[in-house]
Amino acid sequence: MRGYCEEALRYGEMPVLNGSRPRQITVILNPVADKRKSRKNFDKYCAPLLHLAGISVNIIQTEFEGQARELVESLDEIVDTIVVAGGDGTVSEAVTGLLRRADGDLAVQRKFPIGILPLGRTNTVATSLFFDSAKVKMMAKATMGVIQEITKPIDVIKIEVLETEDELPGKPVYCLGGIQWGAYRDAYAKKDKYWYWGMLRSYVTYIFMGLKSEESGVSWQCKGHLSYILPCKGCSKCVQAVENDKSAHRWWHVFVQRQVTDPVSKDYSKVINEHCGSKLEQDFSTVDMSLTTANVCPNCIRDGDPHIQVAIGPPSVSFPGFVWEGWRRKYGKAPRTEQVLQARELEIRPVLKNNSENTEHWISIDNEDYEVKPIYATLLPKKVHVFYTPAESSS
Repeated sequence: MRGYCEEALRYGEMPVLNGSRPRQITVILNPVADKRKSRKNFDKYCAPLLHLAGISVNIIQTEFEGQARELVESLDEIVDTIVVAGGDGTVSEAVTGLLRRADGDLAVQRKFPIGILPLGRTNTVATSLFFDSAKVKMMAKATMGVIQEITKPIDVIKIEVLETEDELPGKPVYCLGGIQWGAYRDAYAKKDKYWYWGMLRSYVTYIFMGLKSEESGVSWQCKGHLSYILPCKGCSKCVQAVENDKSAHRWWHVFVQRQVTDPVSKDYSKVINEHCGSKLEQDFSTVDMSLTTANVCPNCIRDGDPHIQVAIGPPSVSFPGFVWEGWRRKYGKAPRTEQVLQARELEIRPVLKNNSENTEHWISIDNEDYEVKPIYATLLPKKVHVFYTPAESSS
């Protein structure tokens, strides 16, 4: 922390031009994140660096689930930066609020940056950008990224609920990490039920969930129909020139002078991709399924054209196999899969078992629970800009 404080102080000692105002940021803080440790960690490891850097900090604490989305969606004050202090759920809410705005697309085109401080229990994007075995150092790195104002674009998945006889489509949800559905997701979501096992609860969860079988509430069979469109990095079919927008002044126009939209430099009219727009379909039945973006990879970079990776696990699993695989994932090992697909857009229509108890089935979107419904997911490549620290810039 001493090293990071000294580096932040160097930014704070830089002269400010006459007539200009100090940099201002709004921090949206989830005080219940990480078992209510987030505010304490922010005050101890993040706030001192921001103040030493001469930044004016306005803190807004959320009071209920979904408030981060509402705050960003309705924000009309002129600020330099929004910083989200919490876990995956809080970040997803903030990004959803930004992209739901009437002026959200244009604000994103201006490269409106978002800061992410890893103060939650799960911090997918922050871990990819600032990974360090010491969580305190990761928090400090993320704060220095906000101070240094170095940004990079990352992918976003737009998720829309499809209209059915019983369901009308609502507003879209946006996620940065991905979607999980199946037995391992359900077991992970229930691990706090075994709190009395202390540090062992993440391990005994898989034992008890596996032993209880159908009575555990675990989705042992995820069935449905999948249709998807193959990824394309750009061709004459899918790329159109970006028109200049001449909208009136908005609160985010303060960023225009610092960063300007990149022009389309490549002529895609001559790029031919016969597979662009091709739609493939298949049925699936598995104990585990996930959709992920490049944001789960180091530095949010994944080989190949921008795509959603669809990982489909085995159709069934034994009790020892379930426990062993759960423990592997606890140690950060990659999930074992039987099929991996790449898609630019995809549609999932689940087939749920009918029963008299009307059992609810759940998926996780950026580690937040949502009821299983037919969805359409679209990849938005490099849609949102976030602060990060290059390896050579960290202390």
